[in-house]
Amino acid sequence: MAAHIQQQILAALAATLVAAGTAAGASVYVDHPDELTAAMLPAIVITCGPEQIESVGYGFPFGQTRTLQVDIISVATGTNAAAASRALAGEVESALYASETTARLGGLAKSPILLQSADPNITGQASQVIAEVRQSWQVLAQTLSGAPTVAT
Repeated sequence: MAAHIQQQILAALAATLVAAGTAAGASVYVDHPDELTAAMLPAIVITCGPEQIESVGYGFPFGQTRTLQVDIISVATGTNAAAASRALAGEVESALYASETTARLGGLAKSPILLQSADPNITGQASQVIAEVRQSWQVLAQTLSGAPTVAT
């Protein structure tokens, strides 16, 4: 069975960011529940947020417009951690808006994904400073009722 459209979207985001060759390299994690170690940084963490689903049309099966919230967190450490996390977040934005095909996640998204906000955060002390920029993205996809694995 194919993966749920949410999982397909997360995988497409991760693949795009790995292929883009950002400062995080292959350290792009989806739904990573554990704390990142210094050896894993810089890194990009992608998490799935809430999804709103709206029915479209009449009859059965009917269409469903799915608005998915996704957070992409750019994490860095070191003496220039804040600047490095902002630079990594900029690389994320550039990679995801590299083309319309990329911004539509290869056809999974009905329209180009939308960057809605960016929230920086710095924690730690001296040599163990961790900085992150959490970008909230909106992805609009469409499926049929009862078929959450197939984008229409």
